[in-house]
Amino acid sequence: MEAWFDTSEKRDGYEKQLQYFRENTGSSASLFCVPFASWRMCIRGRKYQMEKNKADIGIYQTELSDFYEISFENPDTGISERTFERDVKNGIRLLMINGGFVPEPDTVLQNGIIYAPLEKIAEPLGITYDLTRREGKYLTLQKGDTTLVFPRYNESTVLLNSHEMAASYYLCDYDHLYVPLRFVVETFGGKVQYVDDYEKTFCNEDNSEFPNRVKVNVIAIEMPDGTKPQYVSKDGMEKIIDVSVQYRQDLIAAREEANQKIEEKFYYDASAVTYTGKKLGRFYVYELKEFENFPIYFNEYTGEIYSEAVGLPLVGLDKHFINIGFMLS
Repeated sequence: MEAWFDTSEKRDGYEKQLQYFRENTGSSASLFCVPFASWRMCIRGRKYQMEKNKADIGIYQTELSDFYEISFENPDTGISERTFERDVKNGIRLLMINGGFVPEPDTVLQNGIIYAPLEKIAEPLGITYDLTRREGKYLTLQKGDTTLVFPRYNESTVLLNSHEMAASYYLCDYDHLYVPLRFVVETFGGKVQYVDDYEKTFCNEDNSEFPNRVKVNVIAIEMPDGTKPQYVSKDGMEKIIDVSVQYRQDLIAAREEANQKIEEKFYYDASAVTYTGKKLGRFYVYELKEFENFPIYFNEYTGEIYSEAVGLPLVGLDKHFINIGFMLS
């Protein structure tokens, strides 16, 4: 078993987390933590590919303090999979690339810079790489006609298409090779959106009075891949209103069929949908009056609707309209 600890971390806490991980996954794999100020862990020996536009995800509290289960659907099997992550000083960070979440992103924060394992982000970003670890050409990244060379693991310049360019960086070469995420993405024409506190930003929830509640941050990356958006915010508004109105009709009809009492609360204004003016990556964000804590998302590429999960997840996105029936029952 390999593990690195900050001075503030105790081995017995790690052993409890390892035991919990094994009991809940049936795996005997070891865990590793990256030796930064932010202590993190991931599952070793299991590799899942992300799928763009697939934003299903859920974060659940476990029996251990500050230890959370991250669930997502494995695109290869269609089966829900679980990983685990520890809440650190700056909270949990989720990584979304072109509308899909990257399982076990293992991002780390060091001196205000987010680093990510090259092995996990290269394919979703459409980047190929050659890691020689040789002086003068330590790492080469390429996408289309753009070539980026890191001469050494720690340097103040890089080579962009053979031209020297100032860029202070530090390639953290441990179990994975960690690269500065924003710098790499923007160099190859992508855009990075950092959402500090997802719930406060999109769910209108301020958990500052609950210091022990995990803060979920999202790094949303949009990388050019030859496709273009097919919809605008107005399209999303129209489709969501149609779905919302139909959902309420079906909800009332189901209660009538079951001879259940239909209270006044079931006659909410299903057409009172507004566009918030916000986006999460490629998703336009909307709100339904009386349910503002449950944002609705519309994918500008696919036209699919996602919404904030209702029920057990502390934070979650599901590919369907808000489960209002569950809340009103």
